Amino acid sequence: MDNRNILISGAGIAGLTLAYWLNKFGFNPTVVEISPKLREGGYAIDFWGAGFDVAERMNIVPDLRKADLGIPELVFVDKDNKRKGGFNNDKLRKMVNGRLVTLLRSDLSKVIHEHLDKDIEIIFGNSIHKIEQTQEEVAVTFDSGNTRSFDLVIGADGLHSNVRTLIFGDEAQFEKYYGYYTSSYTFENGVFNDRSVRMYNIPGKQVTVYSINENRAAVLFVFTSPEQLSYDHHDIEKQKEILIAKYENTGWKCNELLSKMDTSPDFFFDVVSQIQINRWSQSRVSLVGDACDCPSFLAGQGSTLAMVGAYILAGELKEANGNYTTAFEAYENIFKPFMESKQQSAQKFAASIVPQNKFSIWLRNAFTKLMRLPFVRKPFIKRFMDDTLELKNY
Repeated sequence: MDNRNILISGAGIAGLTLAYWLNKFGFNPTVVEISPKLREGGYAIDFWGAGFDVAERMNIVPDLRKADLGIPELVFVDKDNKRKGGFNNDKLRKMVNGRLVTLLRSDLSKVIHEHLDKDIEIIFGNSIHKIEQTQEEVAVTFDSGNTRSFDLVIGADGLHSNVRTLIFGDEAQFEKYYGYYTSSYTFENGVFNDRSVRMYNIPGKQVTVYSINENRAAVLFVFTSPEQLSYDHHDIEKQKEILIAKYENTGWKCNELLSKMDTSPDFFFDVVSQIQINRWSQSRVSLVGDACDCPSFLAGQGSTLAMVGAYILAGELKEANGNYTTAFEAYENIFKPFMESKQQSAQKFAASIVPQNKFSIWLRNAFTKLMRLPFVRKPFIKRFMDDTLELKNY
């Protein structure tokens, strides 16, 4: 096997999945993560589709089911908290033959991490400062000052990928802004004890609340902005100011939710964008997950598709016996067209999550009431929840 020693930047879902499969296929992966430990908190995701196939092959589905939040339904409410639409989660699960789990994004990472071989090296609290490629190796200088050599480097470090910037250039040339921002955080649960997800909309703004357990709940905000906002990605106080300005006195329970913000340990705020890049690799360096094909969380599959991309990349390296030129090209040929179609679907689906006017909100709510009808339900499943990608057995 050629090029066995592979550095993965990022201990998120894509990076940990890639480490799992590379190790299984006979490679020697090392993971570096800028955070001092696995990230906690985060918003809930629906785990389904082709990613479920990868999870089955990793034998982690039983643990994913244990982490399921047990959400019975999604309810759309008005400012008085009265039901205006929604659908039953159990019925949705039956539509996809039980292949649907709702869990925290961080819990998915935790489960994958728990299934990694204990010999896999994971370096927390460090990052890549410099990458120098030669015909024989990649010399990596870390922020700590240490320098090590690897055969290959894979950037699995998300939307704001450090590896992508070092190899391909400034993020601005690849990030496609689609007019949305999002924020999420968890808080001590003393009010929202209903296990259902409750979503409140006014034109251009959405707020979603759900219980994680008896003690904690989570909130997710999504709002539109015609222009990209100017703020420092590290300035959390400025981000909180933006969120308050957008949602203060907008009705329902928004003021109460905003009051929980300062006591939350996991406040998150970011732009909703897609990454569109012509090539995912350059010589001995390649990208996986949101670093190269981010469809935005509005696609509803970012995490699961990151696992699919990692599985295919590792599998193609195995089939090519470590020949990275052959493997990287095959990986892109298989997965890039599929992800481009997912990005297009996400752009269309976003309008149902954050309707732009009162009529669109009413229409969305009315449509969900019709989901109980087979002739409405089946086309919806086929369009938004039926992955056409057939995975190879590597």
